[in-house]
This record gives sequence, C-alpha cells and structure tokens, in this order.
Amino acid sequence: MIFQQFRHEAGSCLSYLIGCTRTGVCAVVDSQLDVEPYLKLAEKQKMRITHVLETHSQADHLSGAKKLSEITGAPVYFHESVRAGMPVVKVKDGEEIKLGNILIRVLHTPGHTPDSLCFLVTDSTRADDPWLVLTGDTLFVGDTGRPDLEGDAGQLYDSIWGKLLTLDDIVEVYPTHYSGSVCGKNMSPKPVSTIGFERRFNPSLQVASKQEFIEFVTANLPLQPPRFKKVREFNLGFLQKPPIEKTYDLSDLQMTVQELKQRTDSGKIPFLLDVREIFEHEYANIGGKLIPLGQIPKRLAELDPNREIVVYCHHGNRSQRVVEYLYENGFKNVKNLTGGIEEWTDKIDPTVPRY
Repeated sequence: MIFQQFRHEAGSCLSYLIGCTRTGVCAVVDSQLDVEPYLKLAEKQKMRITHVLETHSQADHLSGAKKLSEITGAPVYFHESVRAGMPVVKVKDGEEIKLGNILIRVLHTPGHTPDSLCFLVTDSTRADDPWLVLTGDTLFVGDTGRPDLEGDAGQLYDSIWGKLLTLDDIVEVYPTHYSGSVCGKNMSPKPVSTIGFERRFNPSLQVASKQEFIEFVTANLPLQPPRFKKVREFNLGFLQKPPIEKTYDLSDLQMTVQELKQRTDSGKIPFLLDVREIFEHEYANIGGKLIPLGQIPKRLAELDPNREIVVYCHHGNRSQRVVEYLYENGFKNVKNLTGGIEEWTDKIDPTVPRY
C-alpha cells in the first residue's frame, strides 16, 4: 500500500494519494488545481491514477479533479446526490471501491454539504479491519465541518455520531483541512488523529445532546469563503475558468514583515489587527487589537475604514481571508501580513515565541 498526504499552505488544505503497489493502481482524493505533485508521485512509484475521489463539492478552493481526469482518463467520483456539469461516477452509501489490495468503503456523511462523503480504507494485506478514514470536511482534528455553506448542523451530528463515532478508536483520521482553513472554526494544525482521540478531546464532540451540538457548531462561525458558490460551480464543471470577479489585485493587498518593521521604525505605525484565537494571542503576539476571525462580521464597527490596517495571524491564511472580506466591505487601505507571526519570529524578532 502507498499512502501519501499532501499539505497545501494556501487554504490550509490536505489531499491524498492512496493505492496498491502490487497492482500499480491508485486514487487521488480531494485534488488541488495543481495536479503535478500527484502525477509525479504516481510516475515515480510506477503507478496509474485510476480513480479521482472527491469527499464533497468543495467551496473554499479550486479542485483539480476535472483536470486530473482529463490527463489520466480516471473518472471523478462524487456522491449520487450531486449535480455536476462534467462527467462523474456517482456513488452511494456503503458502496465499495477496490484498488488491488486496498478496499475503500463509501460513507455518506451529509452535514457540511449534502453530498459529503468519508472514505473508510482497509489494507487487506494487513488486516480485515479498516486502518484509516478520510473524513473530508466532516470531521477535522479538534473540530467539525461548518454547516452554513448549504449544509445542515443536524445532519452533521447524525453523520458523526451515526457513522464516524461507531468506528474503532484506533482508526486513523485524515481530514481535508487543518488550522487556518475557513471550513471550520477551531481546528488543530495537526494533520492526523484517531477516532479515539477525537472522541475524547475534540471540543465539538464534548456535547450532551444533538441540540447542544447544533448550537455549538453554528456559533461564531468564520467568514464564508469569498465567492464560494462560484468556486463550487467551477469545481463541479459548470464554469470553464476559475472565478476571477475580484475587484482588486491580491498582490496589492500584501505587506511583508520587513515592510512592517520599516514602517514602525519610521513612526508610521499602521493599525494592527490580530485575527487568531484568544489562546494564540495570549501565547505570542506582536501587538494590536485582537478580533478572532469568526467575530469579524459582528465587530466591523470597531475598525476605522479610513485608517491603514495590517491584519495578521499565524501563517497568513486566515488574515488573507479577512483582508479580502474587509476590502469588499469598504476598507480600501488594508494589508495582509504575509507569513504572519511565524515569519515575524523568523526574520524580525526571535523573542516572539513559536507555537
């Protein structure tokens, strides 16, 4: 068996290549638009990409599923409920996909989206029991998927408790996002976990009832991804080109840590906005006002649209989304601190703690 996780800093995404080395066939799960890493790894391992699996119709980033299918001839798999503008193979709950010695069982887990799937993976050369589950945007490390992008919190509860939490504690959990993604609100930077660890420590799962879960996961949600409906249309094949209806150049909305240092040294200090969580701010910060990302829409009145604002987070992913949101809401002098507080520690002030 080959199992490779790919980490994509832009969007805090994770994708996967999984396959059987004996038969030389593999599948790519939740492909990014840049498909070269999957093609190179498959070639290096002398494997053919025969399946392109999507855990759901993505809304936060551009998928490479259609491109990968056109290059390799491998069909794209979605849940049967999806309506697509490109050729897809529709699968249903309980269906099985074989990749040589690898068996992938489809779990329909609606909630984040109506078409959300998880893929339960068994390597028959090791055991008859499942080894891992690819949870898409249903279950993250330390969090669950957000239900407000055409999803349903009640269905999300049923999917997690009715499907995922029935799995053995030792089953490994591999989600499609980690900390910094807008598809959840408090996920861990750790890209892997187990069912048992999440059952015990995931804050979203420490609830006494379905209603309590619904209230928990719908409170203080992050900003919705910019143009998420258009992104989803592209990923489902209804748009031939990626959405480009931006009224600004992203490169104009950036500030490096060196530029910020020069500004502050010269006395031209911009307004700093920290959009991380409270515990992050308490552990390490470079000053400024703290408004966690999920609270931004409710607290816009606390910000001056006429003042220069520099937004920062850990790596620059969350802050980038806030910059886009602020710009589209009338804040024309707003910048994203590229690399975030991590880069500030690296290049400017090593006394600021790493975490």
